[in-house]
Amino acid sequence: MDDRQVRLAARAADTGLRPRLSSTASWIVWLLLAVVSGGLYALLARWSSEFEHNDAYPDRPVLAALGLLGAAFAVYLAAVFFAARGPLRHGQLTFLISAALAYRLILLPSVPIQEVDIYRYLWDGSVVCQGVNPFRYPPGVVLAASRQQTADERLARLVELRDSDPHLRTVLSRVHYAGLPSVYPPVSQAVFAAAAWTTPAGATVERRMTVLKAWLAAFDLATLGLVILLLHQTRRPLGLCIVYGWCPLVLKEFSNSGHLDTIAVFWTTLALWLAVCSLAASGMAKEGDCRSRRRPTFRRGLGAVAASGALALAVGAKLFPVWLAPLLAAWVVQRLGWRWFWAAADVFLATTLIVLWPLLPPLGFRGQPRLGAVNAGAVQPGSFPGSTADPSRGLKMFLMRWEMNDFLFMIAIENVLPRDVRQDRPRPWFAVVPEAPRAALVAPLAARYGGDRWQASFLVVRVVSLLATAALAAWCVRRSLRKADASVWLEWAFLILAWFWFLSPTLNPWYWTWVMPLVVFSRSRVWLWMSGAVLLYYARFWFSYQFPDTPIAGTPYAGAAFFDLVVTWFEFGPWLVCLILSGIRRRITTR
Repeated sequence: MDDRQVRLAARAADTGLRPRLSSTASWIVWLLLAVVSGGLYALLARWSSEFEHNDAYPDRPVLAALGLLGAAFAVYLAAVFFAARGPLRHGQLTFLISAALAYRLILLPSVPIQEVDIYRYLWDGSVVCQGVNPFRYPPGVVLAASRQQTADERLARLVELRDSDPHLRTVLSRVHYAGLPSVYPPVSQAVFAAAAWTTPAGATVERRMTVLKAWLAAFDLATLGLVILLLHQTRRPLGLCIVYGWCPLVLKEFSNSGHLDTIAVFWTTLALWLAVCSLAASGMAKEGDCRSRRRPTFRRGLGAVAASGALALAVGAKLFPVWLAPLLAAWVVQRLGWRWFWAAADVFLATTLIVLWPLLPPLGFRGQPRLGAVNAGAVQPGSFPGSTADPSRGLKMFLMRWEMNDFLFMIAIENVLPRDVRQDRPRPWFAVVPEAPRAALVAPLAARYGGDRWQASFLVVRVVSLLATAALAAWCVRRSLRKADASVWLEWAFLILAWFWFLSPTLNPWYWTWVMPLVVFSRSRVWLWMSGAVLLYYARFWFSYQFPDTPIAGTPYAGAAFFDLVVTWFEFGPWLVCLILSGIRRRITTR
């Protein structure tokens, strides 16, 4: 019996020693948790009306919304630990799923809290329905174009769309960073177009948002169903589906804010479920699953090919699932051989190329003038006139210049960036590297970018973070091949995505939803903490509104700078320390 089996046996024995609640008491606990959670989400939906687009920013109840989300997270943790105590009673799984559905219905018509990405989704969907590439014309170009002076037939079509629907014109005027083309890949664009196609003509902005969020909620609920299937396949308590279904972060970012990440999360989870079914069929299931082991190799191979296709569609919705491709490829080689590896690889590459084709630069494209902004926040709507010959320009801008709510990346770049570059805020207190090595590291690369030392510093740290992520992914892939267990394989998939997120320069809260279907397979409960801690990101807006120029708490930092350089240490620091201590404790216990 290996160390993991010992831990599972000890956990099972410990669970068996706990006194189980009676059926009535169990139902009372679940009803109480569900009602309290529903009440908190109803209050959140009610207060979301204070976040209308035209409302004064300082008057927005940001802290009140954070307080409600914090309370919901506390109830959520209690529900998760109660679900982990043992199997559910008859009918309780249906109740938990119904509660998850009710929470989504409560938040669906609410106003997005501190988020504006959905306006870009609405506009992109309308553009696709017009038969126009959404990566060609930035919204700012369409907004500024004149019908009489527009010679481009496709641009004229969009101008006509703008002028024919005042509600759509309002949507267009609210698009963030309107000077850049869309960054959202084609699979997501297809969902935006489907939502636009099913929206009645002349619908209000609010109704358009509700229809789109309903489409996104369908992917969200389908993901919940896949989580239940994964739990069943790995023989874990089905009540743990609330780790995803009741998560306040998931509910806020999908049902309230309407972020597109739910599309990629669904396809990624589907790919993993298809892979796990094939893993079970090829001998990686728990012992005793004889029927799965007798399935023919051809059927297992088809499962691997289907998983590869689903993963390619996930990449077509958002690029992050590409990090799981090596994990899937290594399994196929080990379990099915090179023949099925090449079949799966061909399907993955061909599907990825097809779905990303509208986003790729045209053949022979040599690039456009270098963007002159020092950072992403300096990009203003309308600052890039004209259409773009490179459909991927918006995506390149995001990958090469975006930085938000980061931690390890922030620490690194502030110790690489020359001190005289960033004059908009005081020197960070944790920037300790002397100036000479900074200049020596950045100068050669800055010369290639016209002397832009910020861009050079960002790229240096970006390359290092990607190399670190690649090394961690390779280590996870290697370790995943040691044990024939689907739960272990899913844990390595979780760790690859989790560490990719944490090492990135953009740690938006909704990006953490990428791993929420897999958190239950992690051996450390500390990871669950992050789904609540990352919501602290929204306090950044409150500091920006209330103290735009006033130093806070005796520091030299004001507004967003105080959050970036001080608060993020409370957002990520305690969690990281606990994660390290948990790993050390687990290693000592294993030995």
